[in-house]
Amino acid sequence: MCYHISLAAGAEELARRFDRKTDLIRKFRPAYHVCAFSHLPYPVVTRDEQIQYFRWGLIPYWIGKAAQTVTVRNQTVIARAETIFENASFRVPIRRRRCLIPVSGFFGWRHGQAQKTPYYVTVRDRPIVALAGVFDCWIDRESDEVVMTYSVITTEANPMMRHINNRDCRMPVILQDGDEECWLHPDLSEGQIAALLKPYPEQAMDCEPAQPDFMRKVPGDPGILMPA
Repeated sequence: MCYHISLAAGAEELARRFDRKTDLIRKFRPAYHVCAFSHLPYPVVTRDEQIQYFRWGLIPYWIGKAAQTVTVRNQTVIARAETIFENASFRVPIRRRRCLIPVSGFFGWRHGQAQKTPYYVTVRDRPIVALAGVFDCWIDRESDEVVMTYSVITTEANPMMRHINNRDCRMPVILQDGDEECWLHPDLSEGQIAALLKPYPEQAMDCEPAQPDFMRKVPGDPGILMPA
C-alpha cells in the first residue's frame, strides 16, 4: 500500500511546481516522512487557486457523529482504483472531488521470511510528482468545524513495485505531468477517470533501500532520505 510519503519541498517550490498560490500554507517546510495514520495537515492541490491543508484519511460528508470519524478515517487513507466507483466512501468524491497529492517519493516494504526491508521510491527526473487523490468536506454538526480530508488512490503494482510491495502488490497512482490538470477537470466521464488510474511505468522509476529506523526520526530531518 502507500501509507508513508515524503515531500522534500517547501511552499515556494510547490507554488512554482503547480502554478498555485500558497497563502494558506506559507509556513510549510519539507516533510521527509509523513505517515497516513498521523492525520496531520498536508498540502493538497485542487482546482482552487490556493494550495490548502487537508488531512489524510477521507471522512465522507455523510458521516453523522464525530466519534465515528476516528474509525472511518483510518479505513479510508487508501482508495483502491478497482472499487472506487462503487465504494460508499469514494463514489461521490471520485466523480466530483479529485485532487493532487504532491510528493517527492514514497516508502514501501519488501517482506522476507524473517524481516522486512524498507525502500524509498522516486520518479526519475521528476523531483515532485502528484499522486491521484480524492477529497471530501465534513462538517461537525455539534461544533460546525469544517474538516477537509483526502485519500490516496492505489492501483496494481508495476513489476518493480511488485518486487518491493511483495505482500499486497499495490502502488499509488502517479499522474504524468500532462495529466495533472486533466485529473482535476470537473467534467471527466467515468471512463476518462478510470483511464488515468494506471500503474506508472517502472522504467521511469528508481528505488533504494531506506534506513530501517527512518520512522523514528523527526519528519523534518533530511537524513530520513539517506540510503541505507
